[in-house]
Amino acid sequence: MKPRIRSSVGVVINGNTVEFFKGNTRRSTVIKLSPNVSKILCELDGRRTMDDIFSFYNLNEDSQKGFEKLIDYLVSKCIVYDQEKRIESEDRKIYSRIFSMLEDYSCDENVIQQSWKKITESKVCIVGLGAVGSWIAANLVQSGVKNLILIDKDKVEISNLHRQWGYSLEDIGQKKADVLAKRLMQMNENLCIQTVYEFIDENALEKMAISDIDLMIDSADKPTVDQTAVWVGEYCMKRNIPHIIAGGYNLHVSLIGQTVIPHKTACVKCFERQLKAHNELELSNMKKLATEGRKIGSIGPMCSLSASFASLDAIKVLSGIIEPTNINRRGEFNIYNMDIQYHNYNKLDDCEWCGKDGKYKE
Repeated sequence: MKPRIRSSVGVVINGNTVEFFKGNTRRSTVIKLSPNVSKILCELDGRRTMDDIFSFYNLNEDSQKGFEKLIDYLVSKCIVYDQEKRIESEDRKIYSRIFSMLEDYSCDENVIQQSWKKITESKVCIVGLGAVGSWIAANLVQSGVKNLILIDKDKVEISNLHRQWGYSLEDIGQKKADVLAKRLMQMNENLCIQTVYEFIDENALEKMAISDIDLMIDSADKPTVDQTAVWVGEYCMKRNIPHIIAGGYNLHVSLIGQTVIPHKTACVKCFERQLKAHNELELSNMKKLATEGRKIGSIGPMCSLSASFASLDAIKVLSGIIEPTNINRRGEFNIYNMDIQYHNYNKLDDCEWCGKDGKYKE
């Protein structure tokens, strides 16, 4: 073994106390150690084996055993790793920050490599390539995802350009799916992208016969966000596919949608029922607007914000080692005060989809 302190970990020595500060997670591990041991730890650069360290610092047998125990502990805390077991690759150079994040969740190099493989080899289907979906596609490709199915029947319009990613004046009139696929391929020529020119409806996903996907992300809004969520949710519940309702925007609130892991978290129907009760109470004194075709205000940062939250949870789901955050809840980012308010929703025992007598019960 050639022990080395992770590059994201800072070491602060204060007398007999050593603090290992994880820069990624802002969490600390504090240990009381002698100054001599602290000095050795600060010099762990992965060049010396344990035997080399013992010899160089002239450690006796008892000290060697104590140092080995300490290193094992620091490895278990993802503070130190074995340079000999670290697998260097071109991917690790390009996506070094993502590998650094994965290393916060496992101290086993094999687990890290398997997690990265899941991210790169998983197939993700994005429904709707507008103000949220286009940003999600870009975020996922930047994070190493290589297999995508892009679903959208729309063509690029000039009104899309101020808030949607990847489209330009030259693309107006062209199919969004084609334009976005081309733009993503410029980021990584090794992508595998399937494009589908359809709007989803109650039966569309069934007709498309989309198979072998590891995650579906709903960022469509036709006819409504709530309706597409139900269609996507039911399709995925039948097939045990994790799915994310990616949110969007409403007035000056940016919605952060939920992540659903079938049979483990609240499903779309659980959310629908509880949201209905919540909205009936909240909107009881509001008047219905009669204006048809009204346009709700939105700017690019609001859309990309929702997309970033969805993309981050997507990477967590695909990694297989990081628990997704937006399970059993959805959030609202308020543009006025720059604050996020989350509302929690339970997995219902009597849910018609995932409850104990639900039609999609595992």
